[in-house]
Amino acid sequence: MKRLSYLSIMTLLLAFSCSKDAVEPGNPEKVYSYASVASGTENLPCGGVISTQFDDSPYGQDIAKLVDNDLSTAFVTSHKNFYVLWSGKKSFALKSYAIVSAAAGAGTVPDSWVLSGSNDNKAWIQLDKKKGQTFSGAGARKEYKIPASSSYKYYRFVFTATGETSAIAEIFLADGAATDINDLMALSNGDTHSALTPMGQFCENKHKTTATDLEWLANPANEPTIGVEATDLTWQDCSVTLYPYGYPVPADVNQHAIGDCSALAVFGSMAYLYPDFIKSIITDNGNHTYTVKMYDPQGEPIDVTLSNKFLCNSDMNCGGVTGKNEVVCWSAILEKAVMKWNSIYKCNTLLDGIATEHTSPLFTGNGDSFAFSPGVLDYDQMERAVNVLLNQGWLVIGGFTEDGRIIGNGPYKTVSYHAFTFVLDSSAGATYGMRNPWGFANGGDYNDPKDGVAPIVNDGRTQPLIDLRVCHPGAASAYKQSFLLPYEAPQW
Repeated sequence: MKRLSYLSIMTLLLAFSCSKDAVEPGNPEKVYSYASVASGTENLPCGGVISTQFDDSPYGQDIAKLVDNDLSTAFVTSHKNFYVLWSGKKSFALKSYAIVSAAAGAGTVPDSWVLSGSNDNKAWIQLDKKKGQTFSGAGARKEYKIPASSSYKYYRFVFTATGETSAIAEIFLADGAATDINDLMALSNGDTHSALTPMGQFCENKHKTTATDLEWLANPANEPTIGVEATDLTWQDCSVTLYPYGYPVPADVNQHAIGDCSALAVFGSMAYLYPDFIKSIITDNGNHTYTVKMYDPQGEPIDVTLSNKFLCNSDMNCGGVTGKNEVVCWSAILEKAVMKWNSIYKCNTLLDGIATEHTSPLFTGNGDSFAFSPGVLDYDQMERAVNVLLNQGWLVIGGFTEDGRIIGNGPYKTVSYHAFTFVLDSSAGATYGMRNPWGFANGGDYNDPKDGVAPIVNDGRTQPLIDLRVCHPGAASAYKQSFLLPYEAPQW
């Protein structure tokens, strides 16, 4: 969907994540005894909060390390008797759990514990009790099955260890739910895999790169020739700040006068899932030119070098994508790279309307994708699909079939014929949200503190309007984060 005006687009959410130490502001060595946990992790069936009895953990060994799915880290406390409490966003029936011992020297893994469940954090039902457990060295995993039990929102371990310092690498709680979407794939459609090229069907039998092409693409003086619908835009010199927040974030993707929302939703997804990949494919040449690593239609690596000229109107407002407050950044570099790529290969003759699956392969080298049409997944199935796919590293883009429908209790509304980036979301009643590449949500403020992320709740009307396009991350896979957190917009 095209934006025809130029917008000068929260407060930093104070959430404690499992990828960072939860530290007290002003005191970098003070570690909190609790941390928030995203939905869709491998350690736990849902999102929530993990906490412990004491806040004496050394820096870098706080409670978050207990559920970060990283055996090289550990939760450490200088107590032999302590509890660990899981407070979930929803209840589930525990089927099994696992404990992994920490590395040698970190501390003593507890040998005894009582595991209980509760729905009010007051009345506890004992589910399991162990004594005299032994672990065969560092990183040893012991799994325990739980007899059929009720669903609980809270689970509590009361541990006893023999040493003065206790350490545990990981805890896993399992509800027996699927960790894949194999059973849903029969409902999918639109497979773009090609037997002719790794770039997908849209690149089949396309132009093959010549030495002349490589020379033209490498010359920053050669501006893109592919068109845009807006007729008042010309190439103008712009100041570039590659990474306004120090690294790529979805908030750097703010659509203006060009209708390339599907491409921009891909950029937002790449920033959310693979910020280091973006940094790896863009080189600042130090002379106001930038080289982007891309792939040609046959899947061969190519370099595309760009000047610092970008499409602007007569008032010098950038008509393409920018960061907040019209800052030209990495997203504008990638948008221009798509234009220059298509100037040679002509898979798309107009930037407006370019498809998601036509954009991601240019940077990832993999054109495999599939889709779910509106109405084929119910809320629980879509929630599982989005959480599983994002945690597996797939780029998940989608949209709505109807315009102006209120989402949940508002104020956000749907936008039709428009692409959104899916992210994990920590809002009440939602595990995922859809970020509008406008940088604000329809029905919300231009200065939307959630950066355009509308939480998708089970309101009975919104989710059936959503379709998904899921793209393989290809070369970006090497930069996969071990633990994906809900999106938190930076402060601007």
